[in-house]
Amino acid sequence: MKIEDLMKKPIVIEKDMSLADAAKLMTKYSINSLIIENNGKIVGIITHHDLIKYFGESKKVFEAMTKNVLTLKVSDKLQRAIELVREKSVGIFPVVDSKGKIVGILDSKDLLKVWDDDDFLID
Repeated sequence: MKIEDLMKKPIVIEKDMSLADAAKLMTKYSINSLIIENNGKIVGIITHHDLIKYFGESKKVFEAMTKNVLTLKVSDKLQRAIELVREKSVGIFPVVDSKGKIVGILDSKDLLKVWDDDDFLID
């Protein structure tokens, strides 16, 4: 099983969106993160944890987002995602193609859904 088998469609936003609007978008789509792009490049990620941290403050996404975003390649094996979860304590990964364009998003919860599958680590 590969990253592309589990990834979901990402929701990409602009960095000047308000945190309140980002929260509404996450609620509308039942997701826990949004990807921020500028000129086709990932510049940040905002998660539900960020929204909780800045709850009640009138900030823009760029003021609260994580800027150094760890990504996975669509060609990566699931083992790579597991290694990053363990080593970096990160649970949400934008997935990019060979040119660095975002094509999906993978969440550690997605990994847990297939943990018991016999072919989890077999490709």
